[in-house]
Amino acid sequence: MKKITALLVSLIMSCAVMAGCSDSSSSSSSKADSTSKAETSTAADESTASEAGTATDLEDTLTAQYTKKIQGESLAIDMTVASEYDNSSAVVEIAGGNMHMKMNFMGVDMDIYNIDGVMYTLDSESKTYYTVDMEESIDDFKSEIGYGINDSYKFISSETTDDGLICETFENTEDPGIELESGVTLDTSDSDDYSFTTTFKYYFNADTKDIVKIETISDGSTTTVTVNSFTTENVEVKLPDDFDSWTEQSFDMSTDDIPYDAELDVESGAESAE
Repeated sequence: MKKITALLVSLIMSCAVMAGCSDSSSSSSSKADSTSKAETSTAADESTASEAGTATDLEDTLTAQYTKKIQGESLAIDMTVASEYDNSSAVVEIAGGNMHMKMNFMGVDMDIYNIDGVMYTLDSESKTYYTVDMEESIDDFKSEIGYGINDSYKFISSETTDDGLICETFENTEDPGIELESGVTLDTSDSDDYSFTTTFKYYFNADTKDIVKIETISDGSTTTVTVNSFTTENVEVKLPDDFDSWTEQSFDMSTDDIPYDAELDVESGAESAE
């Protein structure tokens, strides 16, 4: 198992696993606002969103209710992601501020825990692990992990598909936020809009109102996230029972003695295969 690859990719996936280009860090305040508004929604609002075509704005949607669930104290979600570039899978469990993530990403199997601010990358075959301190809170990742929405999303429509699912469609327009060095100007004479729009389609079971799948469409490319299972009940996150007998491994990224078949440019963060 390529240990450093697992560490680096897990950091990326923790920030936006299965989330593609859905949110930027600047939307944190919007997420907080969305959470507050969702928590104050009434039972009447929830019943309004129970049938396709009746939701009139973002707060009335099944997707808003789903987002409220994934921002709760605990969740467990099993997902399969299919795109034109790769197929991957992930099982994510969050409880008590801790997280367990087991995934296959670009052909690499990863088993990752974040316990009390420390991330553990496990290799179950050799009973070894690596650790790295995490500054970010797991709460910062919940919405991204489950593909939650926020106030930056525009509600487009709710309809029933031919196979009987409720499909709620949203759009999210983002500014790439290009930062220029002092004294550098950007020629916008040919275009006054450098933003890009992503379409999100959330599909729910018409009877149970459970999330079934999520499609993201951006720049002509579609990614489909199939939700195999989702629950917020009876979730527990803990390291393996025999973890005390496992061996911690270490690596020195400041030298050429890197324990896998790639070189890492520490200053730039770039990685290149030998």
